[in-house]
Amino acid sequence: MSNLIFRSLAEAEPGFALLDLVPDTHAWIKDSDGRFVYGNRLFFERFGFSSLQALLGKCDYDIAPEYLAVQYTKDDAFVLEGGVVNDRLELILGPDGTGDWFLTSKWPIYSPAQAILGTFGLSRHLNRTEGTAIPFRELRAPVDYISQHFATPISVEALAGACNMSVSALERRFRKHLGKTPRQYIVEVRLDNARQLLLDTEKPIGTIALETGFADHSHFTRAFTRHFGRSPRRVRRQ
Repeated sequence: MSNLIFRSLAEAEPGFALLDLVPDTHAWIKDSDGRFVYGNRLFFERFGFSSLQALLGKCDYDIAPEYLAVQYTKDDAFVLEGGVVNDRLELILGPDGTGDWFLTSKWPIYSPAQAILGTFGLSRHLNRTEGTAIPFRELRAPVDYISQHFATPISVEALAGACNMSVSALERRFRKHLGKTPRQYIVEVRLDNARQLLLDTEKPIGTIALETGFADHSHFTRAFTRHFGRSPRRVRRQ
């Protein structure tokens, strides 16, 4: 997506109103303080609000458990610095505490002078993509395994064996539901965890690379820069 440019967030809102017509997709806008200034109908109804007005002015901590809100706000901070979040697989809970899996992307909203005014986000429901029922059970075992073992060497063959399926079946499920290979997903999980360590700790970048499953500092730096558009050193400095 090219840069989103508006004179104000109020100007941006009408441009996203058509997102109410997109099935199984949440859309929202937050200001630079993380307060909601817009949410499409599926988004505000997801969190138990009967109208957009009831959502306005609230933040992630008002609508989500703290452990999830922490992740959401850290992503926002990254985007407010000019970063982009692309197709992160994440759990979004409703007011009854039940959750569904979504692919979430976030972008900064710029003024004509290139000041960042806020953030725009889209979350696509993983279980209903293209109008078909896609049971999360097809991905739950490999996703859980990767989240627990990303810091260790994981071959696609070992992952398939741990999940009691063939390599071809594993590859097919990832491509069908996530549009990527298991290897690509493993790398993205490692990079997301590395970014959190960069933001939350003062560990050397080389140490973070090793702790998140990368073979060496240079490999990590290349993969990180390619994925996030900025080097690990720059992310930490900002």
